Parts: sequence; C-alpha cells; structure tokens
Amino acid sequence: MSLLLIRIDDRLLHGQVTQGWGSVLNPDRFVVANDTVAGNEWEREMYESSAPERVAVSIVTIAETGERVREWIEAGEDILLLIENPSDALELYRSGLTFDVLNMGGLHHRDGRTRILPYVCLDRNDVEALSALRDHGVTVECADVPNSERKDLFACLGSRENEI
Repeated sequence: MSLLLIRIDDRLLHGQVTQGWGSVLNPDRFVVANDTVAGNEWEREMYESSAPERVAVSIVTIAETGERVREWIEAGEDILLLIENPSDALELYRSGLTFDVLNMGGLHHRDGRTRILPYVCLDRNDVEALSALRDHGVTVECADVPNSERKDLFACLGSRENEI
C-alpha cells in the first residue's frame, strides 16, 4: 500500500502518535526505526505494547528499515514510520528509502538546541541533516498533531538557519 507518514519524534511511539496520528491515518503497522531500541528487549516490549491491538508494531534498525518497509508495503500494508532525529532521516533517505515529505513532530529542548517552535528544538547537526534532505527535494513540515497547521520548517527558521 503506502508509507503514510515519516515522523521525527524523539519520543518515538507514544499516545500522541498512536491515538492522534494513528486514528487519522489508520496505519496497519507502526515502524520504529531506531538502533538503540532495536537492541534493547525491554524497550522493544514497551513500544510494542503501546499501540492499539489492531495495529502491528515493528522495531527495526536504521540499516534494515528500507528493505523491511518496502516488504510490508508490497504485502499491502500502510505504514507510519517513526524516527528519533534528522540524522536518521537523512541516513534512511541516502540508503534508498526516498520520500517527499518529512513530518517534524517533536524534538524537545536539550542543551545546545535552539527552540524553533514549542515542540521543535534543533542543533547544528539537525539543521545540516534537514538542509541536505531539502536539497534532495524533501519538504520538511512541522505538525505536532494531525489537526494542527502544517508549517514549513525552513520558513520557521528564516535567517536563523545559518546561526544555529
């Protein structure tokens, strides 16, 4: 079927995703692409148990994501893909999992990050990865929940793009 949404959210799979985005997009499968979670049984179990029973949850490494997502789509599934950060999004794109739109849903404040929106804080590495995706023609839109206004990340950054 299709890749419904690729979302950057440092919390990965949580209620806002399962109930908010999940109820609007109705995916067959949530895919969490994260090397750390894929390698930790306790975290895998926690994320796998957080989705409604009707939706499958798969935890995969960044390296295996492209192939697995293509397999699930070819099998007729609609996928909502969750990644933790812009660098992982760029790595996925460069590995052949191409996409036109990337949703920024939650990169929260940490030391060294600049607040762009209440739910998006970026550091220099984030901006560089997102700029590289933009250079490949990817639209980076910010929307924390499905019914919120979609905002173009680079319009929100404005002149700060080179200052972060």
